[in-house]
Amino acid sequence: MPMIAIDDLHFGYGRNALYQGFFAQVRQPGIYGIFGRNGSGKSTLLKLLCGLLTPWGGQVQVMGQVPRQRAADFLASVYIVPEEFHLPNLTTGQLADTQGVFYPRFSTALFGEYLAELEVPSTSRFEAMSLGQKKKAAIAFALATGTPLLLMDEPTNGLDIVGRGQFRRLMQRPEHAGRAVLISTHQAHDLESILSHIWFIDQGQLALSARMADLAGVLRTGVANDGLDLPRPEDLLYQERIGQQVAYVALRAGAGSQAPADSAVQLELLYKALSLNRDGMLAALAPLQQQTLPLEHA
Repeated sequence: MPMIAIDDLHFGYGRNALYQGFFAQVRQPGIYGIFGRNGSGKSTLLKLLCGLLTPWGGQVQVMGQVPRQRAADFLASVYIVPEEFHLPNLTTGQLADTQGVFYPRFSTALFGEYLAELEVPSTSRFEAMSLGQKKKAAIAFALATGTPLLLMDEPTNGLDIVGRGQFRRLMQRPEHAGRAVLISTHQAHDLESILSHIWFIDQGQLALSARMADLAGVLRTGVANDGLDLPRPEDLLYQERIGQQVAYVALRAGAGSQAPADSAVQLELLYKALSLNRDGMLAALAPLQQQTLPLEHA
């Protein structure tokens, strides 16, 4: 059974439809990056998955349950870190004592390790902390819950450069290998080294669902010093000038073969290419779609 199964989802606000026939599945653990233009419904999708919103139509199932029913065992298995949040005026220890009991897999020891890694003061109350420190505390608690599904909306917003590096290191710790983490973000560069999958939402549809390793086998991204260093015109999918250089996304020669070890796809360029050359990119990546989308939507 898929961890997440979304079948023909319809949802919107007021009279404005946002999703009209949205299909998606998560069949294996990993870190899934959810990308899309402003207003594409990334945050809304996370709220639907944890049961904070009710679909207009279609089905949403998470670990075999209907999120909106908000069953106790479901709530103990899912945690969401929203972009905007409020923490009670407690210390981190008091937060663990009062909130950790709702999550059977919660680890006080790991919570302490995460707080130390993120340099969050353990004796201060949240009211005395900066926004960045509060965000780090919320992330540390979310990771310590050990829930099989973790939803995070713009988790690196409010973090400085050092904090973003700390976040990436925590996400790569081995204890998270068996959970599915869905991260909605615009900060592509912050996450490209840790993502295993990418979802690109556009026009109310899951326009692209692909494994990062598969994308690296099909696409090249990089920066050329001049036009002579660019890939062949027939392989180019997107290009933009950056000063005297040209950044590009192109089909890789021998697409589908094993990509070189240093061939990671630059997510910021991929995001721009998908946004500004949607049809060309999706046509080029169609073979990957057949591998990752639900059968009824492939």
